[in-house]
Amino acid sequence: MKALDSVRKYFERNYVGFADKVTPVTKAAYQEHNRQAYAFAKRARSGADCYFVIDYWLGYFKDHHVSIKIPPPDSVETIKPGDQGLTQVTDTNAVEGIYYNMDSVYKIGVMKSKKGLRSYVGVILESRAPTWKPGQVKFELFDAGNNQYKGIWYLRNHSAYISTMQGELQKALTGEGWTKANAITGKEPVTFLFEEEKSVNTYFKKLNDSTGYLRIRTFDLFEAKHIDSVVRANLANIQSMPRLVIDLRNNGGGGDRSMSFLRPIIYTNPVKNIGVDLLLTPDNITAWEKAIDKYRAEISKKELDRMMQLLNIGRGKARTSVNFASDYTDTLLNVWPMPAKVAIVVNHGCGSTTEEFLLLARQSTKVVLAGEPSMGVLDYSNVVERDFYNPDFECYYSTTRSRRIDMGLGIDNVGIQPNIPLDLNNNNWLNELLVKL
Repeated sequence: MKALDSVRKYFERNYVGFADKVTPVTKAAYQEHNRQAYAFAKRARSGADCYFVIDYWLGYFKDHHVSIKIPPPDSVETIKPGDQGLTQVTDTNAVEGIYYNMDSVYKIGVMKSKKGLRSYVGVILESRAPTWKPGQVKFELFDAGNNQYKGIWYLRNHSAYISTMQGELQKALTGEGWTKANAITGKEPVTFLFEEEKSVNTYFKKLNDSTGYLRIRTFDLFEAKHIDSVVRANLANIQSMPRLVIDLRNNGGGGDRSMSFLRPIIYTNPVKNIGVDLLLTPDNITAWEKAIDKYRAEISKKELDRMMQLLNIGRGKARTSVNFASDYTDTLLNVWPMPAKVAIVVNHGCGSTTEEFLLLARQSTKVVLAGEPSMGVLDYSNVVERDFYNPDFECYYSTTRSRRIDMGLGIDNVGIQPNIPLDLNNNNWLNELLVKL
């Protein structure tokens, strides 16, 4: 209960999207969500229950930048499956039964387990990983209501994360990588377009004499130098071929610098940028200083000085909003004749900074977007973290708000739509795209 109180009060003061999402129109819904969260909190009996409650409460905001990070448990819970009467269930529609993960490292039994708030557990039956032993709880499942479950998943090194699953639970388990014994899931095995995908985040290939392929799996600031290096090393090829495919599937974002190296490739005309405002509170200033220390080596002195000047505006004030990024028009001196056509491949895993890039790229006359709608998580951005204790966890949340919102151009929970829809689960999607370019 105290942990939920702490998080709620902190977000009401510091989350930049709170005023937009809790209004006179939505206040009753917010209060009802709080009532349910506190009802869950009263029944919480473990750290895992507490994490479920916090994650459930944060879900009200429908902001993918708002999340909880939980530490590995102090000890791993052990359940003897035999004591629970677990047998291989022949009904393939039942949640309970025997499951395997994708590479069959684990064989687990999923069983009902009404302990505190949880409804099911996945217990190790057989393990080829030395870090996991039979009887240990590999994951916990919590019924959040409205046909929704939350899972706490313990990884090979016992670190943990939470995910939300919608719809039929057994199918949701398949989506998390667990296949039921004797069940036909229809799930295609994971395949890679090219071998490089297994080892690097960014690489370039010639698909044929007229088409290049640039894969960028993340715009993380730590990847910026590598993206720059790959583009520079392959500049002659990129500038000599009429077509380029930039594959950004599942690129969840990162930093603006990482995407800046693509600007000359796609540029054809001045590009309009809509800026964002930063919410400054004493807590947000502290969180920003922590983030700056983390990425200091990746930030230029000019940008570092600018950010510190902005933070100084808010010092000594309970709450103020500052212009973090101005509206501006981006103009380059040169337009590259090649590539003449650039296809940017996106899917539901593309969010945040990647969506910012897409908003700019689609203004180019040489660019088409292909694939699926993006994630829709850009209106509130520039994420910072806050540590909470007893139990220990971290909350991540947005501190900037796009001025697109006031213009009716928000994309959160909608996404950016492709010009060329593709079924990216079809292993032939790249060939289909090349035919349509």
